Amino acid sequence: MYVALVVDDEEIIRRGICRKLERFFPELKLAPPQENALEALHYIQGSQVDIVYVDIRMPLVDGLEFISRARQYNPDLQFVVISGYTNFEYARSALQLNVKDYLLKPIDNGEFKEVTARLIQELDQKERQIRDRSIVKGQAEEGKFFKKCRYLTELIRVDSSMDTVELMKDLEEMGIRFPNPHYRVVAVLIQDIRSVPEFEDVSGLSILQFAVCNIIDEVFLHCGCTSFVHEKGENQFIIILNTETPHAIHFLREKAVHLVNVLKNIYGMEASAGIGREVLRTEDLCVSYTGALECSLQCSMLGLSRVDICEGQKDKKLNLRLLNEFDKNILEGYIKSQNEAGIRQFVEEMLRKAKEDGLSYTNVKVMCLDIYMLAAKLLMEKGKDTETAVRMLEKLERQSVENTGLEEFRKYLEQTLQEISRQFDDRKKSGGKTLIADILTYVEEHYSKDVSLGTIAGKFYINPSYLSQLFKKEMNMKFIDYITDVRIKKALVLLETTSLTVNEVAEAVGYKDTRYFREIFVKHMGQTPSQYRSGKLAD
Repeated sequence: MYVALVVDDEEIIRRGICRKLERFFPELKLAPPQENALEALHYIQGSQVDIVYVDIRMPLVDGLEFISRARQYNPDLQFVVISGYTNFEYARSALQLNVKDYLLKPIDNGEFKEVTARLIQELDQKERQIRDRSIVKGQAEEGKFFKKCRYLTELIRVDSSMDTVELMKDLEEMGIRFPNPHYRVVAVLIQDIRSVPEFEDVSGLSILQFAVCNIIDEVFLHCGCTSFVHEKGENQFIIILNTETPHAIHFLREKAVHLVNVLKNIYGMEASAGIGREVLRTEDLCVSYTGALECSLQCSMLGLSRVDICEGQKDKKLNLRLLNEFDKNILEGYIKSQNEAGIRQFVEEMLRKAKEDGLSYTNVKVMCLDIYMLAAKLLMEKGKDTETAVRMLEKLERQSVENTGLEEFRKYLEQTLQEISRQFDDRKKSGGKTLIADILTYVEEHYSKDVSLGTIAGKFYINPSYLSQLFKKEMNMKFIDYITDVRIKKALVLLETTSLTVNEVAEAVGYKDTRYFREIFVKHMGQTPSQYRSGKLAD
């Protein structure tokens, strides 16, 4: 709601203008009318005011001086000068002060309504522009945050056979440096991160991830900490510690336990943390990360502790439990006969025995792979689409890295096996049109983020190859071409309606590499982004 202020030394005039505003523009809020400029200046300093109706001739400070001084407190104020004087010099001086209009007493109702309506329209337009620019700026900043996460994710994936020189240069450009010789990775997994009430929507999730990284930085202050969200999962946070001397392991455990407690106390999050082994080169960060993630997953799945350390586990022998032929025959019978009770009993017994043998996260992954191989074989033998089996494995992989407890994992495995078993009836699968419509909606809402074929396939639990074929069939174009078309159209709007730089526009529409954005833009539009904007301004 906009606020209007009337400043006039004549009480009758003040009341008259206020009555006009109440009558014609009830949506405006009226500030207490002021009889002189000094009182009005005092009021403006401490209160919201959007439109000011001010008389030119007033005692103490005249209207023109009042306007000049008021702009020092609020440069966005809209002024309408009201005066009984027709002297041209007053009007010219008012226009030089960017006054919106100049009304003469007695005020004509039609003219008053026209001027005020135009001011409200201009305020609405300005508010929309500020809001839109804020959204776009936020998208650009969010893009920078995820760009950092992507680069650091790449860093923990590299091994000793890869050259990290260019990657380290890119990180340095973002202000991320690793000057010390000792490295260690900590992996933090959070259960049901989307269930935090304040951050239930997708944009809120991004804010929440940023907030969690800030908490991590605070807890590991002075430890050479660099934290980020791992691209592999929205709930997986990675900490790279880079220090001049090795940290005592008990000190790191205390820090990790404190972090888990803080996340619980602030957001009600259930989290687990794994601490990887110390390494002396960036090329070996992948080794520390792998151990840290394994420990964190072990904590979350077994629930034995909330923090575990990889130290000393290098030579630990894994007692992997695989499905023997008898197990496979039993499960095959349950799947073919769609025996849901039998499937449920099989999974419960399988996990119970595995736990007795010393269950580990690796053990669970091996069993899931065995189950996938069996399900895929059965579907192929019956001439069924193996897409469901592929999707099941992808779901299980996703479930296993989302900090899911063993009981929840058991339920999920039962459900997916029952889903496989239902493929053996004669019911037809629904067409792909609904799926494509859902994907198009998702792309429209998330074009500024990672919307690659692989990412979309993961979001909708389908095989990337199958999605590629289905999309081309339904849309008569390749998926990558569609994404490019959406982003270029969004970029055109931003170039036409905002003053964002080309770099900011590129970030806002999902291109992290500005040079690549320019190349794509030229390819589609036949001119650079700057040339396109200049041409539109000239029209």
